[in-house]
Amino acid sequence: MTAADQDRDRPVAPRRWLRQDASDAAVRLIVLPHSGAGAASFNRWLGLWPASIAPVRVQLPGREEAAAEPPLRRVRDAVDALLPQVVQFVDEPRALYGHSMGALVAFELARALTSAGSPPVHLFVSGRRAPHRPASRATIHELPEDEFIAALEKMDESAGLTRRSPTFLRYAMPLTRADLELSEIYTYEPAPRLGCPVTAFYGTEDPVVDPAEVEAWREQTSASFAIQGFPGAHFFHQRHREAIVAIMTAAVG
Repeated sequence: MTAADQDRDRPVAPRRWLRQDASDAAVRLIVLPHSGAGAASFNRWLGLWPASIAPVRVQLPGREEAAAEPPLRRVRDAVDALLPQVVQFVDEPRALYGHSMGALVAFELARALTSAGSPPVHLFVSGRRAPHRPASRATIHELPEDEFIAALEKMDESAGLTRRSPTFLRYAMPLTRADLELSEIYTYEPAPRLGCPVTAFYGTEDPVVDPAEVEAWREQTSASFAIQGFPGAHFFHQRHREAIVAIMTAAVG
């Protein structure tokens, strides 16, 4: 049995995955990070939302204070663990936002919430092709280390991985591999369209996602759809967080 197989078989610790920063807002906004990132990737976003929106950051296993937990490699495992924690906000509207891998988890969580009778009021997705669109680029999560780092750098040079310390890379690379495996081996299962509006964001210089692949998110909702591009590569969302939060606020705040 490989180490990856052992990780898959290991149960996830019963930990609260949600980082809630307010309790009296009208809308809960569940935010999910991209591959290799954790709840702290949204720290600089926290002061941008109005009091009517409470961001709830998701801390998936394998990162930051949860670094000792094995990272997940299947979207379904993430959704199954998140669903009972998110449905606790039973009397409050919930919206979802995710970037890249986080967008995929947010989408499947929106489906699960809908099936549970607690659909979100809005789904915001960023930096990820629509889930039903087949991959147009080769997978990278199984590449040798040097090639893997080079492939990540091609996504967005602002990541600066070649300038990071060996200590950081020893922590980040296994986690990022696991996250990308989760995203890259995902298989879309047809289901009824979501009943909530969907808003999609993309970077105009993103080498990973084409605008047409983002536009295809339109096919996942029977409600309204909006799409907005921003200058930048794959991690454009950090540069444009104020504008993205303003669009979210106008939609749900």
